[in-house]
Amino acid sequence: MKKALLLFLLIPFNLFAQEDPGITPLADKPNFEHYKWEIGINGGVNIASVAGAIDSTSILSRAGRLYGATITYHFNKYIAVKTDIDFENKGWTINDVQVQTGGTGGTSTQNVTQYLDYFDIPAFLHVGFGNRMKFDLNFGPYVAFLLDNRAFYTDPSGIEVPVTDDLFSNYSSTDFGITYGAGIDFALGKRWSMGFDFLIQKGLKEINAEGLKNTSMDFDFGINYMFGEKKKKS
Repeated sequence: MKKALLLFLLIPFNLFAQEDPGITPLADKPNFEHYKWEIGINGGVNIASVAGAIDSTSILSRAGRLYGATITYHFNKYIAVKTDIDFENKGWTINDVQVQTGGTGGTSTQNVTQYLDYFDIPAFLHVGFGNRMKFDLNFGPYVAFLLDNRAFYTDPSGIEVPVTDDLFSNYSSTDFGITYGAGIDFALGKRWSMGFDFLIQKGLKEINAEGLKNTSMDFDFGINYMFGEKKKKS
């Protein structure tokens, strides 16, 4: 298994290292090395969940969406700093929770869905290998600001019933943690590129009194415009 994984990781490097003698040398092609900046738009989906004090067997991940803008500064052809400014849905579903029944003073067992919407800003080191097609690695921190918090269960008639128990209503207004993952960038021309990133976010901050921490897997697509052409060395 380890040998197969190592071979898989080496394939992109072998492809980028090969040079077809019938093709114009790489130095004559438009590539990321010629530009300092990239700006773009991005969007995609995430699979969010939570870690912490709650029994993990009772928690189901929830699919959400993310979208926003991207800014990248290139130190050289291989190393850059990349920042996303995103709106991102996070949350989860907890099965078999005892919740208060509105107006009656009683309780019932329900599957409760939690929505947490964030203004999310990951900033990471972006290391790329290749020319027109680049394989990149990403690692860095993120900070997020809570925009909306909503929890509910669905009654037998299909109506969403709000849940206001403390477990689902009292969340910190901020979150932070680490982001890491990999991606592919492909040059569409001299100034345009498109990319895909698979990123994992691990929350380091407890976001409520129960000790819960956000986690998510992000599948992020984007299109970027490159500018700030670098001067070629004489």
